[in-house]
Amino acid sequence: MQVDYTLYLITDDGYLADRDWLKAIEDALRGGVTVVQYRSKSGTKTTKEMYEELLQLRELTKKYGVPLIVNDRVDLALAVDADGVHIGQDDLPPEVVRRILGEDKIIGISTHSLEEVERANDLPVDYIAFGSIYRTPTKEKPIVVGIEQLKEAKKIAKKPLVAIGGIMSYNVDEVIKAGADGVAVISAILGFKDTFKAAESMKRAIEKTRRELKLLGLL
Repeated sequence: MQVDYTLYLITDDGYLADRDWLKAIEDALRGGVTVVQYRSKSGTKTTKEMYEELLQLRELTKKYGVPLIVNDRVDLALAVDADGVHIGQDDLPPEVVRRILGEDKIIGISTHSLEEVERANDLPVDYIAFGSIYRTPTKEKPIVVGIEQLKEAKKIAKKPLVAIGGIMSYNVDEVIKAGADGVAVISAILGFKDTFKAAESMKRAIEKTRRELKLLGLL
């Protein structure tokens, strides 16, 4: 499956509480989000509640022709026929996830060091998330890798590299210049009331930087 990782939105219970969460995500999709990852880490939702939310999200992402990825929960991904699963270093091994999901699903993995990126090259995954690029409010103790490490990660990654962590519209240009194939965000979109404008602003900033790189022959 060909996937556009340009603007990868991760859902977050904290940012979506006390608002019409589905409308917030739909507005972000209208604004230019290219991948949606369902992530529920608050611990307050039952598996059934997550399943019911995912069913709604599945319909929405189909409507916009955007892949739906489920964080960690292979069972829920299968239950709603999501497009894939995103796993961390301490989740089920990628080989096991691949065996369960089959060859036609997307698998992404989180990495926090160049060694982990190198290992991910040989794993049955489709993309590599690398970060945290900057400090971020959505992680208690993020491992901050920084822009220079991102440049090095891009040199060694043999799969699409998605930068994550503290990326906003005002710093996304340096992330794209460092070589990221896409950016994964939460607060850059869900932290705003108008998620359409927030997504549109991010997408515009990314595309502007890519145009500049192309003109310079760097892309």
